[in-house]
This record gives sequence, C-alpha cells and structure tokens, in this order.
Amino acid sequence: MANLRLNEVVEIVGGRCVGDGDHSVSGIAPVDESEPHHIAFLAASRYVQHVVDCRAGAFLVSESLVDALPKGANAVVVEDAYPALQRLLVHMHPVVQSPAEIHPTAVLGHGVVFGAGVAVGPYAVLESGVTIGRGSRIGAHVVLGANTTLGAECHLHPHVVTYRDTLIGDNVEIQSGTRLGADGFGYTLIDGEHRKIPQLGRCVIGDGVEIGVNSAIDRGSLGDTRIGEGVKIDNLVHIAHNARVGARSLIAGLVGIAGSARIGKGVWLGGQSGVVNHLEVGDGARITVRAGVTSDVPAGETMFGFPARPHDEGLVREAEVARLPELRKRVIELEEEVRRLSRLVDKSEGGE
Repeated sequence: MANLRLNEVVEIVGGRCVGDGDHSVSGIAPVDESEPHHIAFLAASRYVQHVVDCRAGAFLVSESLVDALPKGANAVVVEDAYPALQRLLVHMHPVVQSPAEIHPTAVLGHGVVFGAGVAVGPYAVLESGVTIGRGSRIGAHVVLGANTTLGAECHLHPHVVTYRDTLIGDNVEIQSGTRLGADGFGYTLIDGEHRKIPQLGRCVIGDGVEIGVNSAIDRGSLGDTRIGEGVKIDNLVHIAHNARVGARSLIAGLVGIAGSARIGKGVWLGGQSGVVNHLEVGDGARITVRAGVTSDVPAGETMFGFPARPHDEGLVREAEVARLPELRKRVIELEEEVRRLSRLVDKSEGGE
C-alpha cells in the first residue's frame, strides 16, 4: 500500500489538517490498535479513553472530538469521521477485479447471454436463458436458475443461488450462501391436508442493493417480491413472498418480514425484529432491536418491544414491568395487613 501524506488525505476526505501535513501514513486502524504507520480512526467518545496510549502517527477525527487529542498530535479533522473513513478506505483499498473470463469448469445452459467483461468462477452453473450484464462477476459454485437476469457491475460471491426468473438490477452485491426466488411458504387446507399453492411470481432486486451472507428472499405467489433501490440487507435475513421493501431501507441481521408486508422507503429494521404479514411500515420508520410489529406503523414512528409500541410508550411499559416484583411484595404485605385487621374486628365483635 502506498504512503499518503496528510495533505493528500485532506484532498480525499475533505476537512482540515492539524500538525505536519507532510507526515505520511500507510494504513488505517482503530484508535486502540494503531501502530506508528497508521492514521487512527476516532469518531465516538467511548474510544477517547484509548487516545492517551495510542501509538498512531496521526488521527482521522470528528470535529467534536478534536480537543481529546494529545497536544501537538497530527490529525485530519472532519465534521463526521465515518463518511471520511469510507472514502479513505475505498482509496487505499481499491477492489481487485476478477479476470474477465469464463472458467472452463462453468456449466452454461442454452441461450446464456454475456455482456462485455463478465467473469464466471469455477463450477458455476448458469441455466438456460440467463442474461449477465457487462462487468459482472460470478463466484465459484454460484447457481443462476433459468431466465435469471443479472444487471451490470454486479458481484455474486461463491455459493449464491437464484431460482428461475429472478431479476437483479445493476451494481448489486450478494454475499455467499444467499438464496433468491425460492418458493414462498404458501399452503391452503384442502380435505384435511396442507396443499402447496404454486408460487408464480418473481423475486426482483433493485439497483445498488447489497445482501448479506445466508439471507433468503422468496419469490412472489402471484405478484412479485420486490426489494427497492439501494436497500442494504444484513446476514441471516428472511423476506417472505410478495413482501415489498422501499428504497434505501436498512435491514439488520436475523430480521424476518412476513408475506405481503409493505416496508416503506428509508426504514430501519433492527436486529431480530420482525413484521407480521400484510402490515404496512411507513416511510422513515424505525423498528428497534427485537421489536415485533403486529400492527401498521405510521411514517417516521420509532417502535419498541413486543408487541411493538411507540418508543416512549414502550419504555414506560418496560419500566412498569421492572416494578412488578416490588408491587407484588407490597400487595402481599397489604393482604397480610387486611387479614390482621379482619382478625381484630372479629375479636372485637365477638367480645360484644
């Protein structure tokens, strides 16, 4: 990795340089793990405690934390260190593209169409009618079902599987083990048996989507399951048939979205949260960690707990639940006091 002077870092990320602008760095590291050749990343106050022992030659620091740096420290100071970190990492660690070639062990069905500069890895299987856009990279052991369409500049990591008729836009990245377009969980009771309802829709993935390891997005039953532009999905997420997820939503690990749920634009779904089928979650809503959505959520609302309630109401209820042992103890004491008073009354009436 080439060295960068701090003045060059400023050109990449913006902000201002403090100290020696000609000081060179050759890597980025957390503030508590840095060595002298690193620029240390400092964006959260909880890590200020490590600054005193930090060995880094310079800091990439948010403006709000600059006063925590040692006197005379070299630094690049920015309004928000996280976007600056992203820009610097992309510059210092550019993606190495796979060679534009089709590995000889790949299995290609009838009528497969490739755009320019496509790479297909070992033992990949592309069934009949598959179309691959220019510059896309397909890893080892990927299986693309019949009539799958993959857009331009996509990256499918090893062992991704798409079922028939899956449609994937441009600039999509899908991590290993993800399955797209499998049959949804659709059954109906006929003559005492659960009979499978044919799943005829597609799984449609918009431009700029990223999907984590071992996630599953089902195909639609009649209509399509649709994931909007720029959605980011973590590992181990399940999105059921006919669900719709609006553009630029963020979905953390272990989330479950049931069939025909409608998730608006810019929604955040925290880890292990879930949404019941046929519900609507409005644009910009926030579903906190492990919340269970059992009714529609208005746009912009933050939901908490199970069943999920507006955040402030949910916190009040949690506080009330925490008081239950104390209240139970008080009730027992009051019951004992009532019994004692009853005995005294009985004695008094008996004496008359």
